[in-house]
Amino acid sequence: MGENVLIFAVLTTGAVLIVAHLASLLKASMLHRTIREAISRDNPSVPALLKSLEEPGTDRGSNDDRLGAVLFALGLAVMLFGVVRADNDMGGAGLIPALVGIALLVRYQFAKRRR
Repeated sequence: MGENVLIFAVLTTGAVLIVAHLASLLKASMLHRTIREAISRDNPSVPALLKSLEEPGTDRGSNDDRLGAVLFALGLAVMLFGVVRADNDMGGAGLIPALVGIALLVRYQFAKRRR
């Protein structure tokens, strides 16, 4: 039973990270489409839009707080489920997403202080 839970925790963590990455790709795609449309229509706001894109690191780590909180909650849920079932392996499996979530929350705090 413990191996199944570990596999589930790893797959769930991977799924959450993949969805977050796909969301960022979708956001970038929408931004590029907007810029192409604005350029093709000779919109006067194009220079301001392009200037805002040149600013370094304006969007870095903006979703780390939410993703970190979700992964931490997922890990905590798996660990608590392991405590209820008295299965030590399950509690250890919950550490994987919990530690990834904590790392993302710490990264978010560092990025917030840097701004």
